[in-house]
Amino acid sequence: MAARLLCAMLRRGQGYGVKGPTWRQGRKKRPPARPRDVKATARKLVKRLRKHAAGDPELLRIATALSRCNRRHRCLHPACPQCGRALQRLLVRTTGRFLQAHPELGPWRVLSLILPVRPGATEIEFAEAWDCYVALLQQAGLTRGVFGLDLSFNEDDRRALPDADRFEPHACVHLYGLAPAAEVKAAVPRLKRLVPATEAVRRPVRSTPFDGDLAAVAYSFKPDFVRRQTILKDKPDRANPVRNTRKRPLTVEQQIRLVQALDRAGQNGRIMLLGLSMEAIA
Repeated sequence: MAARLLCAMLRRGQGYGVKGPTWRQGRKKRPPARPRDVKATARKLVKRLRKHAAGDPELLRIATALSRCNRRHRCLHPACPQCGRALQRLLVRTTGRFLQAHPELGPWRVLSLILPVRPGATEIEFAEAWDCYVALLQQAGLTRGVFGLDLSFNEDDRRALPDADRFEPHACVHLYGLAPAAEVKAAVPRLKRLVPATEAVRRPVRSTPFDGDLAAVAYSFKPDFVRRQTILKDKPDRANPVRNTRKRPLTVEQQIRLVQALDRAGQNGRIMLLGLSMEAIA
């Protein structure tokens, strides 16, 4: 039901303009991307896919679909920057209205969960991660929540360390969203037992209060993805460098893998409504 409703709204052109909702994102509190900026991003992505398709019919199919996305015909492809932005805006608006209409279900907390990297895994499968996260949340006692699946490419750039002490580069599908505060507080200790920390993921379970800022909802369904590098950073008050991360743009190979994974996932593949459903209102 959610997929059909969202696709119908996108086909009607909802979410593509500049009219609300609005939020600020990132440490610098910048506004989300404007339609003209996203169009430019879409053109660059199509050009890159066509250049590096090397006769791959699937990549060429995706590039063609994205190139034809316009005001008269939306492609609705999950890798399309324009449709991804519109979908994010629709989900932010829908979730915001739901939270306002049902204060009795709150307060809410933000929950972030990262599964350990599976040794030898080469494919990025949102569907497989979706099933694993649902099982984990239910096993931890969560009955309701609004979540999205995010993806990052993680690299260990701590060059001062020997290779044996650095983790292998990997793609990581992680969960981020909102759930009732009481359930989250009870679930966090269980989740920490179910998902222990590793060298690659030092804090796989995180939870913070939700203050009503729509930026947290927007982050759950963000359409842009990054490469995260683990580094060592000097601090004036510390004798030794401390572990930190920095963001970098995706490489060509990473962007192609991402597009292929999103294509397999489908428009609804990153959305998780736990104990909730989306229905049309007459």
